[in-house]
Amino acid sequence: MGTEQLVTDRLILRKLTVDDSRQMFNNWASDPAATKYLPWKPYQKLEDVSAYLKTIEHEYQTNDTFCWGIELKETRQLIGSISVVDDYKEIQTMAIGYVIGQNWWHQGYTSEALSAIIDFLFETTSVNRLEAFHDAENKNSGLVLTKCGFVFEGVLRQRGKNNRGVVDQCIYSLLRQ
Repeated sequence: MGTEQLVTDRLILRKLTVDDSRQMFNNWASDPAATKYLPWKPYQKLEDVSAYLKTIEHEYQTNDTFCWGIELKETRQLIGSISVVDDYKEIQTMAIGYVIGQNWWHQGYTSEALSAIIDFLFETTSVNRLEAFHDAENKNSGLVLTKCGFVFEGVLRQRGKNNRGVVDQCIYSLLRQ
């Protein structure tokens, strides 16, 4: 199955393509503020974003890749991405990650996208547990998760590494039942 297009009130969640390189680069991937809490450095060159998206396009062929571009329905502007970053099949658990450009922060887009992804994964896969981690300093990510029904499980001290260095991570989960 893999990534299928999903539509919400304001968004189209769709497969990313190499044609999205410029929007991805300009709207979030090269922005140190948008990537501050992420494990990958901001992109410096458009060509590197294109190479990444070419890899994603190839991974879509396996039908077990779940990676969506977040596009505004009204303007067709690509503003971020959301994906399954880890899939632990033996325990029916998937970890979710997301990023959105700072021009679209605090407008409910990430929560809207995550809600659609939750519904899709619980309806179309055998996943029992969804989980997400965020840098303990990134309080807004925790707000997105709780708004979508995730339960805070705790803080893992010095568990993660991102563009700020080694950091404490908060873990949240949502169970099928």
